Parts: sequence; C-alpha cells; structure tokens
Amino acid sequence: MDEAFRVVPDELRGYSGLLERQAEHFLTIREHAIVKGGDTSGFTGLLSLLDPVVIGVAQLYGETLEAANKKMTQDAETLVKSANAYEKADEIGVCLIDTAGGKMEAPSWLERFLGVGQ
Repeated sequence: MDEAFRVVPDELRGYSGLLERQAEHFLTIREHAIVKGGDTSGFTGLLSLLDPVVIGVAQLYGETLEAANKKMTQDAETLVKSANAYEKADEIGVCLIDTAGGKMEAPSWLERFLGVGQ
C-alpha cells in the first residue's frame, strides 16, 4: 500500500470557508422552520389540540439544525488547524533537509520551531 497523497493547505482553508457558509444556511433554515413551520396561529377547534406537538416538532427540528451548524463549524475550524499543521510540518521538513545539507545549523531550526536553545 504505497499510496502517496498531496495536501494543499490553501485548498483546506477554502473547504473550511465553504463549510462555514453552508453551516450558516442551517441557521437560516432553522429560523424558518421555527417561525413558519411551528406557526399554529391558524389552528382552531380540534386542530388546536396539535399546538404542542407542532411546536415541539419545530423546536426539535431547530435544535437538530443548530447541532448540524455547530458540527460543521467545528469541522471548518479543524480544517484550518490541519492546514496550519501541514504547513508547519513542511517547514520543519525543509529545515531538516537544510540542516542535513549543511545550509543551516541545527540550533537555528530547533529554536525557531521548537523553542529549544534560547
């Protein structure tokens, strides 16, 4: 299983932005579901007995959409953190190669990335 993959940190950040925009749509849908879907103002007679059920379902649906928004927002933040981690790993790799090639001394990259040798 000698599989290679390539990560482009800027693309991860782009996907993060996409997730954030999609997550905002969940809140818009939630608001609509609660305001319009949970509206029982026209229920009269026997239908008025369904008021608590309709309101409860609308609130449950709203809570589900809010949870989806929260999860997508967390995933977006994780993508940004991953992009930063990949970039830092690449920088450390370059420093290691430069050190091995004699272009720089080890303490300079250790100090720069790990805070050692100050």
